[in-house]
Amino acid sequence: MPLEMTLLFAVVAAMLIGVIVGLRRYWDAVSSRSDEEEDFDRRVKALNERQSNRMSDDLIRADMDEDSAWQIMVERGRRAARRKRPRSSERRRPR
Repeated sequence: MPLEMTLLFAVVAAMLIGVIVGLRRYWDAVSSRSDEEEDFDRRVKALNERQSNRMSDDLIRADMDEDSAWQIMVERGRRAARRKRPRSSERRRPR
């Protein structure tokens, strides 16, 4: 009986190792990337980095006079006031 159990254990262990090796090879095949794909990803990453910094650089370089700043503040105040206004249905109170 111990020989049969040992043999069964060896077969199950070999099958388990085979499944693990097969899954590892499958994952390597699925996740492998060609040099062209990696190069493309590097170019896209560099482009995204340049574009993410572009707006902040433009804002830093732009000189703003007092009139422009005042107009921006007034416009933002108007937008905030529009959001805070009650709707026409909320203004009417039923008697």
